Amino acid sequence: MALAQAAPAAEGQTYEIFAQALAPFASAVFGGGEGQPGAFVAECKVTAASGKTAAALGMQLRLALQRPDHLRADLAYNGQVLTACRAGKELWAAPEGAMKALAQAAGIDTADSAPDAKSTPLIPLALDAKMLAFLPVVFDVKDQGSEDIEGAPHRILQFGLLPELRKAIKAEPFDARAWIGDDFRPRRVIVSGEDYSIQVDVERLTFAPQFPDKAWQPEEGQQVLRLPASALNELFEQMLAKKIDLPLPGSTP
Repeated sequence: MALAQAAPAAEGQTYEIFAQALAPFASAVFGGGEGQPGAFVAECKVTAASGKTAAALGMQLRLALQRPDHLRADLAYNGQVLTACRAGKELWAAPEGAMKALAQAAGIDTADSAPDAKSTPLIPLALDAKMLAFLPVVFDVKDQGSEDIEGAPHRILQFGLLPELRKAIKAEPFDARAWIGDDFRPRRVIVSGEDYSIQVDVERLTFAPQFPDKAWQPEEGQQVLRLPASALNELFEQMLAKKIDLPLPGSTP
């Protein structure tokens, strides 16, 4: 990597770069009309981590999302794979034994395997294309110059929710930076909060209208832990916070 001597972009140009990078993700998350992505999968490596996510250093992370209520996270390290997948109101996790230990460490009642009868979708709202065009303005975006990654220049953008919006929706404070290539795709992302910081290098990024049903299902005969969908956030935090020192069978679809 080499830090390039690039002047910061003008504010309008900074938001244009951010908007171009955000657009396909926003479409996959909130819906963007016919012909726009409704799902994405990002394959990443955790290249730096501290605080409560320190144990994630070196993990391979595969994150798939499909609106309105499908999300799958696969974490791999040392030949081991942990999976947590929300499909509608249901959540399954594998391998069963290791994920049960992580769930219990998070204070999740592992005896409750019923779907959330009143669970809201993972993405509880949809935005039309006109509303999506205004989405970048809810972020405070700053240009941090340019840096080379593997010989290619990447614009560094620092961003976070506007303070007024963050307070209104009671979101946890965070600060993020993204290294954006000439194709407007992120190559590196760092997210920091009050008690954590995690950096991921994006190795592959795929957008699609939607993924096949089997992408959200366990393998045939696989023993899985089943939980209410609302347990996903706490379980994923434990997956990042702890390494299981057991050989764990498993694979991603």
